[in-house]
Amino acid sequence: MTDYRRIAEALEAVSQTRGKLAKIERLAAALSRVDDTDLVVGARLLAGSAFAEWEETVTSVGWATAARAASAVTGWDLETIGACAGAIGDLGEAIALLLEVPAGPPLSISDVDVFCRRLAGLRKAAEKQEALEGALRRCWPVEAKYFLKTLSGGLRIGADVTTVEEAVAEAFGADREAIARARRDCGDIGETAKAAKEGRLDEIQFRLFHPIGFMLASPIEEASELSGELPLFAVEDKFDGIRAHVHKQGGRVALFSRTLDEVTAQFPDVAASLAAAPGAFLLDGEIVAWSGDRPESFFRLQRRLGRKAPAPEILAEIPAVFIAFDCLFRDGEALFETSWEERRRRLEAIGGGLRVSAASSAASPEELETLFVAARARGNEGLVLKARDSLYQAGKRGRAWRKWKKATATLDVVVTAVEQGHGKRAGMLSDYTFAVREGEALVNIGKAYSGLSDEEIRTMGNHFRKITVARYGPVRAVAPEVVLEVAFDTIQKSNRHKSGYALRFPRIVRLRPDKRPSDANTLQDVRELFEQLSGR
Repeated sequence: MTDYRRIAEALEAVSQTRGKLAKIERLAAALSRVDDTDLVVGARLLAGSAFAEWEETVTSVGWATAARAASAVTGWDLETIGACAGAIGDLGEAIALLLEVPAGPPLSISDVDVFCRRLAGLRKAAEKQEALEGALRRCWPVEAKYFLKTLSGGLRIGADVTTVEEAVAEAFGADREAIARARRDCGDIGETAKAAKEGRLDEIQFRLFHPIGFMLASPIEEASELSGELPLFAVEDKFDGIRAHVHKQGGRVALFSRTLDEVTAQFPDVAASLAAAPGAFLLDGEIVAWSGDRPESFFRLQRRLGRKAPAPEILAEIPAVFIAFDCLFRDGEALFETSWEERRRRLEAIGGGLRVSAASSAASPEELETLFVAARARGNEGLVLKARDSLYQAGKRGRAWRKWKKATATLDVVVTAVEQGHGKRAGMLSDYTFAVREGEALVNIGKAYSGLSDEEIRTMGNHFRKITVARYGPVRAVAPEVVLEVAFDTIQKSNRHKSGYALRFPRIVRLRPDKRPSDANTLQDVRELFEQLSGR
């Protein structure tokens, strides 16, 4: 039986290590010291999760519940705990500083698994708090720190599950791509680690109904960038909705968003239509709002996002459909390692009323421009170009797929603080400070006041109150989890923000609940855009 402290101390060492290779070495060393009986759970915990991806299980322990449990265990009042968390920027780290070393037996990896599954099974906040208190009383400070980080869903130490994949490969002498395929196929880094150690990676077969990373496209600015390569690419419309993977077998259908969350209940009409399609499959495509014979804007679809069970009147007012553009699994055969052309053939053969995106080709930039204009006339964002021989690289962005939009300059950003508005929005949390990514950190780049409706402001205000981590007068620092798309006129250099830049006249284009903070733009993106907009 392996002590959980080995996992926690390894994660602490990784957090203080610079360089990806060095982080991989530390994670690999930790994996090699975990007992065989604990390896499955230990690998998951090193990747920042208590559960396999296919389980779709969460502990649902909020900041307030964790803070109250910490107060009961440490004896410090909530105000002090909140102040420490605000100053440090992390509740787990703050509690670790306030916690004393326990006198009882050490906490094992198996104990942590039991605690997490118990927390996931409880529904009342008071019950979760009591269970969490019991866990924290047995934790060493470093264990409490990473236990709470795991419950919050993010370690934020510069190592994610793909880094752990590489560590598994190094620890057990396995092929890196074989590790990635096995985890993709089974939806569990823990099972993958155990199979790698036992030399059984080739025994793992693809299974439906767990989230899988999406293949992403790299942007182009001008059609001329591909002038010599255009005949090698298929051309499809770029739809203005949310990407989704559809898993279907028998009468069961599951929809997963780009954030790897299951959203089936949010789109019962989409799921019902896909249940009628023949056979078992995994499709990649886009959920869009639909009217008549054409898609509507994302703003219409946005009214349906985040609703666990949309009311019948919403379903009637804003119908949604799924437009398929890739087939990754069909009747027992995984197709990730086959070409786009073969996957396209398998997709078109499904039938059963399935909506499939049209695919065409262009021999010149002028022809591509014509296709772009036609796509915009159909109400779509632009074009996606896919190399006809491209394999499906789950979770990766590459040059095999390209996307072309001619939109006003926008950035995806993360909200870091909110405060009350003025005038008709006095008393509402309507002013959002937002940031872009710089490595593992977030650096503020602007503040927006407009773009959302009063209804959206009220809904988001309730959410921001729940995820507030500190108060500074009228300003609330919030957990960095809400992603926005913001438009602006230009970018200026500025000493006002830590990023060194400021957006001129920023306004919120839309909320992006389909994206994670890790999907936000980077400071390097801002620098490059600044150079473009300033004509340098």
